[in-house]
Amino acid sequence: MNHYLLGLGSNINPEENLPRARAALAGITDVITISPVVDTPAVGDSFNYPFQNQLMLVCSPLESTELKQQLLDIEEKLGREPKCEARKFKDRTIDIDILGEAQSREDCIQFPLDESYYLSAREQWQLSNPAASSSLTSG
Repeated sequence: MNHYLLGLGSNINPEENLPRARAALAGITDVITISPVVDTPAVGDSFNYPFQNQLMLVCSPLESTELKQQLLDIEEKLGREPKCEARKFKDRTIDIDILGEAQSREDCIQFPLDESYYLSAREQWQLSNPAASSSLTSG
């Protein structure tokens, strides 16, 4: 089984769309743990609303290309436009990305993160779960 670190983000009704995405992900993966939701200001001229972001650690027998296609399907079912170059500059009901893949939970959760909002989510994860903070490092 592969372990995946997923990043979720929404700036269109995130209070509704993040739980809907988590439920859909629970239907196609084994959810191991979920970070707290962090509020993130919109950056750039193309976004109209602030974001909410979250990390999820999941396990799946799917290879990353197969899982990515299912993530795109979930995004579309939750109202995001089909994959195209312009969509990354638009407000979104949900964005689900594979941030890391590993054979073990520990390796996956320590995957290096570049985006400040995901680093913030991981930091909140550590604060909310001190017993696991040794596993939830910034790598």
